[in-house]
Amino acid sequence: MLTSFFRVIIFLFVLSSCTDDDSILIKSKQEQLEFDILRIEGYLNENNLSGFTSLDNGLYYKVIEEGNALFPVNGDTLKVNYVGQFLNGIEFDRNGTGQPFEFILGTGLVIQGWDIGLKYIDEEGIGIFIIPSGLGYGNTVSGSIPPNSVLVFRVSLLDIK
Repeated sequence: MLTSFFRVIIFLFVLSSCTDDDSILIKSKQEQLEFDILRIEGYLNENNLSGFTSLDNGLYYKVIEEGNALFPVNGDTLKVNYVGQFLNGIEFDRNGTGQPFEFILGTGLVIQGWDIGLKYIDEEGIGIFIIPSGLGYGNTVSGSIPPNSVLVFRVSLLDIK
């Protein structure tokens, strides 16, 4: 009788620990993308932001300032200044060294959202990317960036080589 009592207690404990929140942690890539798009659209609406273009992969971008009409392609070396924030406005990164950040486009040296988005910003132009988690750091932690984070970047493309 006592063993049955403990089995019932354990069953109730396990049952009570299963909440809807647990299902949020385990999503397919498509479910996460759909969730991220809802978050991005909510962010745009709440902040009365317009003029963004959305791509099928979930990336939203907006050209803030046009440059010289020279657009980068994979293999180009880019120099950029950037600021990265979460949807709540908290800044998590910037190239604050006084030197532009330099990398080769399309080689996986930056998150996928950058490799995709920078092709829409011309040299000397400025743009904003709103990057769904799957094109950012996905469901992993990266420094101060929690899993499944939607990221907002303001990027100035200074130079293409």
